[in-house]
Amino acid sequence: MNTKFSQLLMDPKEQEAMAQQSFTSHEDLLAYLLDHGILLQVDWKGEEHEFQIGKFLQGRAAVLLPGTSIDIETPYGKLRDAVKKESINAGDSVPLLLKSFQAQQKKTGLTVVLLDIGNDSYYIGLIKQSDAAGLKKQSDPVWRFTAFGSLSGEVLYTVNCDCGSMNIWQVKRGEKITDDVCQDCGKQIFDEEGNSSFQVIKDYI
Repeated sequence: MNTKFSQLLMDPKEQEAMAQQSFTSHEDLLAYLLDHGILLQVDWKGEEHEFQIGKFLQGRAAVLLPGTSIDIETPYGKLRDAVKKESINAGDSVPLLLKSFQAQQKKTGLTVVLLDIGNDSYYIGLIKQSDAAGLKKQSDPVWRFTAFGSLSGEVLYTVNCDCGSMNIWQVKRGEKITDDVCQDCGKQIFDEEGNSSFQVIKDYI
């Protein structure tokens, strides 16, 4: 299994420790990265507890570039202000925080990255900016890392109807498509609960 790109998330000691492991699937590798605090999984709706993302990034920065300081209070202050002003919707808090933290990384020599494995969760990591070029050259379709900000935070839903028509929807991450039909024949594609009897292809963009 190709673990080359996941190693960009680690310092030499962590790389050495991972090299002693044997992974039989991408799921095993992902579990290892999460269990060892190298990646952080956050639901699209928001953090499980305040400062979860900030403390994770602060910890990873200290590992990758010892002595690096990351300001946690400012991003969370912006989030609290947005909540008070009721200017954010469900699903907006994580992108807002990541945008604030990514803006700081220009001074630290680090960059926030996301692992896209095709679901609504955010898998957050941190790498050195000098490794960003290597990240762009990755070719493994299962391990798709991208720098935060290069994705729109939206999802393309594609459904091929029985009539042969291809139906495409573009929605925000975590948003459901409900009570919608084929654009050509009118057959129901999604019911009122957002479920579909058709195969639904999701592309995170």
